[in-house]
Amino acid sequence: MQKGAAVVLLQEVLIRKGTTVKVRRELRQMFPMYECYITAGSHVHVKYDENDRTLVEEYARNKAQITVVTFLHKQVFQTNALARTWYKPRDMSALEHMAHGHVLWLEAKTHDNVSISIVDVHQATAKRHDLQRQVTLLLRAMVDAALTQQRIMGGDFNAALSHYGYA
Repeated sequence: MQKGAAVVLLQEVLIRKGTTVKVRRELRQMFPMYECYITAGSHVHVKYDENDRTLVEEYARNKAQITVVTFLHKQVFQTNALARTWYKPRDMSALEHMAHGHVLWLEAKTHDNVSISIVDVHQATAKRHDLQRQVTLLLRAMVDAALTQQRIMGGDFNAALSHYGYA
């Protein structure tokens, strides 16, 4: 971020439950040239993190949550990006935990008034091909519905074991 990237996409950011607003405020203070957007979920595959074992243990006790964080540079983007729902209500049960806190879809405008969709994805674990496929199909449907829309999509696609459905 010190290099001034227009967009920074982070996935699998673990924070204490109930602190999303506080964390967003702290990140905005740390990086004043960026607008910060966060979506929070409640499910994560807990693994050992030697940098913050306490937070991982708190997650295991249901006191922490996984988030996806997107930063948009204020010199490039207007500060009123809108978060968009990327699935239909009928898809929520098939998406399981992926419906919350794993995909952040923003509709942003540059200062030149160019509309850009920015999609930050923390895909399901590679062991869940069925869930990866469901997420990929729903994201593809959103993309196909607006083929001419400019878009930036990135993240952790967990494609190590399966490349099915990835471009």
